[in-house]
Amino acid sequence: MKKLLITLLCVSPSLLLAQGSQVNLQSPKSVGMGGAGSAYFIDESSIFYSPGALSKMSHNAVSVNGNGVMFKSAFQATGSSVVDHTKNQITPPFSVFATVGPKNTWWKAGIGIYTPYGGAVDWGTEWTGKYSLVSLSLRAIYIQPTVSVKLTDNFSIGGGFVYNIGSVDLQSAVPVYFQDGSSGLAELKGTGTGTGYNVGVHYNLNEEFAISMSYRSKVVTKLKDGDAKFTVPEAAQGTFPPDSKFSAELPLPSTFAVGVTFPISDKVKMAVDGTVINYDIYKELNFDYSGANTPDTHSPKNYTKAGSIKAGIEYLPSEKLQLRIGGGYIATPVSKDYVYPETPDNNRVLIAGGFTYKMNQKFDLTGSFAYQRILPREANNVDSHLSGTYTTNIYAPGIGLTYKF
Repeated sequence: MKKLLITLLCVSPSLLLAQGSQVNLQSPKSVGMGGAGSAYFIDESSIFYSPGALSKMSHNAVSVNGNGVMFKSAFQATGSSVVDHTKNQITPPFSVFATVGPKNTWWKAGIGIYTPYGGAVDWGTEWTGKYSLVSLSLRAIYIQPTVSVKLTDNFSIGGGFVYNIGSVDLQSAVPVYFQDGSSGLAELKGTGTGTGYNVGVHYNLNEEFAISMSYRSKVVTKLKDGDAKFTVPEAAQGTFPPDSKFSAELPLPSTFAVGVTFPISDKVKMAVDGTVINYDIYKELNFDYSGANTPDTHSPKNYTKAGSIKAGIEYLPSEKLQLRIGGGYIATPVSKDYVYPETPDNNRVLIAGGFTYKMNQKFDLTGSFAYQRILPREANNVDSHLSGTYTTNIYAPGIGLTYKF
């Protein structure tokens, strides 16, 4: 039973490090172009996408953006005709960006509060893999003050300090049983913090063509005194103590991104972004336990580097309206031996669209919608031995309001 407890704790935070938990929804403008536009959109969201571009803003602004992410997955166990489905659930990642500084000058400062990692999934208590996972909710909130300066009219640099506040809430079934035949339940909760940085450069070859490069460092999030609570029959309470504690370090990976933008015509602009994500830092997951009789654990993960390519087009039918469409391909860092039901990850394709309507000189309204199809994945997890095929779709409508001053 102790081995089972350790396994539950090891599995719990794996959502942090798969593509399924990476939330690239910080700007609905960028989302509408398939996640591209780091070199194109010179606005308050540059705090996240390209800090070097921030100083090229001609004004100050505050933007508030929200999304409703719907994660829908299905699982068919090997040799079974039964298909299990996740419950309908909406996760609300958000972002807030604000800039200050003199207009049309050589510097700009700002702050961003955003959720680059997060998600929620609920398989219920009756599905085939309930002893691996019942439900999970995760959120990582980054707070990033940023400064950007123009070294020349065309070339600018910027950077910011990142402070992360993360939380995990996981439930899994326990193979001990009440008189009615229902399984016990384990609930694991933990919060942690970490620090990092985000730097970038932006260069305009001319008024229409630009290139952007940015690097977001890894953020090692430290979970301390996480709580493990068990709902089990009275006879099993000696094996599953009601209050257990755990600590761990969870590395959120660094990323390197390059973006370019160029015109197709007077009213049509195009942007392309490529990103490399250094998931290969995630070789193992180590846990330290407060209980004297519970040994520390070392669980191999063996993730690899991954990347994405995204492209989008913006069409300007009028001075007040901007229309966007885009798509992309995202590679997975997860091998079939380490696929978990929290994020049954695989290579995925993305399509998206969006708009911005300029209500007046002060306010802009932006909307977006993104759809990701995670390619079907046959998996046999080396820890849980859960074997079968996952099929997953992700839907993400979003909206944002910007106030310029």
